[in-house]
Amino acid sequence: MISIIICSVDDVRFAAVSANFADLLKNEPHEIIRIADARSICEGYARGIERSRGENLIFCHDDIEILNHDFAARLKEHLGQYDLVGVAGTNRLIRGEWVAAGPPYIFGQIAQSHPQQGFVVRIFGAPARSVGGIHAMDGLFFAARRAVVEKIPFDAQTFDGFHHYDLDFSFAAHLAGFRLGIANDIHIIHGSWGSQDQNWQNYARRFDQKYAGRLNPMLPRRFYFAWVHARTKQEVMEIMNSTCPP
Repeated sequence: MISIIICSVDDVRFAAVSANFADLLKNEPHEIIRIADARSICEGYARGIERSRGENLIFCHDDIEILNHDFAARLKEHLGQYDLVGVAGTNRLIRGEWVAAGPPYIFGQIAQSHPQQGFVVRIFGAPARSVGGIHAMDGLFFAARRAVVEKIPFDAQTFDGFHHYDLDFSFAAHLAGFRLGIANDIHIIHGSWGSQDQNWQNYARRFDQKYAGRLNPMLPRRFYFAWVHARTKQEVMEIMNSTCPP
C-alpha cells in the first residue's frame, strides 16, 4: 500500500491533489491522509505517519499536480532502487538551501504555474531518468520506504514551522546511510514559487547550526539553470521528456 500524507488547510487544493492521486493510483492500494491542523510540517507529518499503513509513503504539498499517467509504475521502479525519492535535490549540500551549490551538483526538473505565460519548466539537471548519491532534496514531493521514517523522525522541535523540514529529513537520511535519488521522469507542476523571507532565513540558520561540521561548503559562485516557458501541460511534458534521456 502507498500512504500519501498531506498537510493542508485549503479544501479546494486538497480536493484537487486528492483527485490527482486517486486517478493515478486507481489500480494501486493507497490511502490519502490529510492533516488539516498541523502546528508545523514536521508535527503534521509525524501524525500522518502514525496513522499510515503503507509500506511506501508519499509526502507532498497540496498545490501539486503529477502529469505522468504511469506514475505508479515509475514510483515503484525508483523505490526499488532508492530508499528516499524526490524530484529536485543536490549531491553537495553547502548550507540550508539545497540549490545553493549550483550546477553540476543540483538535479531535477519542476514545472511551475506562471500568471502570464502558462508554465515555466525549471531544469536544474536531468542527465538520466534518475540520479543517485543525493544528499538533500526539496519537499514539494518525496516518497520514502517505511524503513526510512521508522529510523529518521521529523524534527518538530528544531523545525517548528513550515520551512527546512525537507532538508533536515533528507539530509539526516543521507547521513544515516539511506540511498537517496532524484527522479527526473516524474513530472510535477507546482503552484507555489515559495519565498525566502525572514522566517525562511531564520530556519536556514537553525539548519546550518544543527549540521555544523557535516555540510560540504564551497566558495559561492554565480550560476544559472534553464527556465523554459510552456503554454500547456502537454508542452510541459514534451519539454521534460526531451531533457531526460530514456
